[in-house]
Amino acid sequence: MQPASTILYLRHEDINKIKWDECIRHAENSLIYSHSSYLDAMSPGWDALIDENYNWVLPVTKGRKFGISYLYQPHFTQQLGVFFKKGATIPWQEIIILLKKKFRFWEVNWNYCTLPGQLTSSLKNNPATNFIIDLSRTYNDIAGNYHNVLKKNLKRSRNSCLKYNTLSDFDKALEFYKKYYGQRMPRLKDGHYKALKKICEKKSFYQVVCREAVDANNNTVAIALLLGDSRRLYNLMDTTTNEGRKAQANHFLIDSIIKEFAGSKLLLDFEGSDLAGVKAFYETFGAINQPYYRIRYNNLSWPLRLFKK
Repeated sequence: MQPASTILYLRHEDINKIKWDECIRHAENSLIYSHSSYLDAMSPGWDALIDENYNWVLPVTKGRKFGISYLYQPHFTQQLGVFFKKGATIPWQEIIILLKKKFRFWEVNWNYCTLPGQLTSSLKNNPATNFIIDLSRTYNDIAGNYHNVLKKNLKRSRNSCLKYNTLSDFDKALEFYKKYYGQRMPRLKDGHYKALKKICEKKSFYQVVCREAVDANNNTVAIALLLGDSRRLYNLMDTTTNEGRKAQANHFLIDSIIKEFAGSKLLLDFEGSDLAGVKAFYETFGAINQPYYRIRYNNLSWPLRLFKK
């Protein structure tokens, strides 16, 4: 264990991003969302809490409205919180006290290594579902854990003569998602899609994995857009048309991705979900829940407090 060190609050311009990303690369709980370039795209002007040697770091994704400073969770950024190197001593209570002094309202997600016992009673925290599959095994080993309902749906998909294609055009995946699911996600604006497009274009420390399922007439019926780092494949978005649902195209597509990357020593990160139908779908693949934590803090004055219950 390293000795406790000084907590530093750094404004964006003062963050040493070389040291930041070095910490993230070696962090026990490294996630793609915590890299500086990802944060730059999704939360421009983010600040940071660090120890003086960058042995642990916490991105501060902040906003200000009506004169009130608050913490928010950026779009397409499932988990943040504290990221740490092996052996780092993390002053949890001091971090929380400092953030509470600076920000009167929080709605943030802290990563799967956060434990409820590390949080104070003044913070409301709820576990959120996130399913993962270990891709280091053979495909047959992974498929051996598929639920019977998935096996039946995969048989049905084969009757639809679906084909699995590699796409280099991630724009197609973004437009597909906006077209078919955009109305379900009213909080997602054009700027959020542009930020994700910027990340896909950069490809600095990760790969962009875009795959589609097409029917016998070569019509796209399902698309998945994933980002991959050295540890995980993150399923940022997968979209299925009405015709694709009838053909079990999403079952076919996810199974094909698993087959392609089996033996890769990566984790397939489904990114959720607590929606009953989506949760049941991911569970059929034999995925394991690795929960993260939704943190909420409300120290707003009346009557604003009433609107943010």
